[in-house]
Amino acid sequence: MNIFADSTNFIFPVFVYDDETIYRNSLHLKYLNDSKVFIKDIPDFIQGLMDFSINNILVFGVPAKRNSLGTAAFEKKGVTQRSIKKIKELFGKKINVISDVCVCQYNLSGHCGIYTHNYKKNNNNQSNLNRNKLDNDETLKILGKITLSLAESGTDFIAPSSMMDGQVFYLKRILKDNNYDTVKIMSYSSKHNSCLYSPFRNNNFYQSVSIDKSYYQNSYHNLHESLREVTLDINEGADWVMIKPSFWYMDIIKALKSFIKKPLVVQNVSGEYALIKSASVNNWIDGNEWAILSLLSLKRAGADKIISYFIVSLLKKYYENK
Repeated sequence: MNIFADSTNFIFPVFVYDDETIYRNSLHLKYLNDSKVFIKDIPDFIQGLMDFSINNILVFGVPAKRNSLGTAAFEKKGVTQRSIKKIKELFGKKINVISDVCVCQYNLSGHCGIYTHNYKKNNNNQSNLNRNKLDNDETLKILGKITLSLAESGTDFIAPSSMMDGQVFYLKRILKDNNYDTVKIMSYSSKHNSCLYSPFRNNNFYQSVSIDKSYYQNSYHNLHESLREVTLDINEGADWVMIKPSFWYMDIIKALKSFIKKPLVVQNVSGEYALIKSASVNNWIDGNEWAILSLLSLKRAGADKIISYFIVSLLKKYYENK
């Protein structure tokens, strides 16, 4: 099985930075750099991806400023919104734009929603926030505003990642009521609470903190809960469903593929990337070989599409050797 012969097997994650200084400083970390771009460099960056036949991208915005509610996530001139407009203006239907719908990169807490109480005085105090619950319904309203702004900007898909109850149904209705029926939904249906997201958070959040999302993300202990969450999203109208992380969740991938008919997306997350990348840097393993084997195993387990930070480097090697 040569999964690299067909690049539609992949979705490449892209972090668009609104502030050039923050972008340049991030590059010094020498981690996930293939996925990072300053907003003014979008045309050349996207063309570079298309040169490797990458035509599915998952866009995350990294704003210049954040506030407690993450309102920059739904601004008409927000970093993601401007990026989508520019991509569609230059490349049209040649590239499939999937846009993340969440507030975690736009607020001060790093959580995926807003709280039941007003924390203006303590919005930087993570220990206080972790003792309180997110307001599911109020968060849905924010997600609705983000969705509408992304649809207006020209996105092909929205990708709600907050794990709020009823988010697919709510956002589907928002799209329909505003005549954006053609915008599809790739739902983070079974997003498991995991330490494997920490490199992503450390690279892109306002501050690196310990974030406990266990009360709204799936537990990795319960296979049936994971299957149930995916089924619920399909019933609510999801066009694609997603599992993340990937390496130690292949039993869930295989179980789902046996009974669902929707395209199944699997995200090979930043911590999984870091495990292979760091071992490769230390010359303990052949990083390319391990990356190829890991992605191939996800495909064998049943993934229709794979989101991975490895894609650009692996496709570059593939085309060099073709």
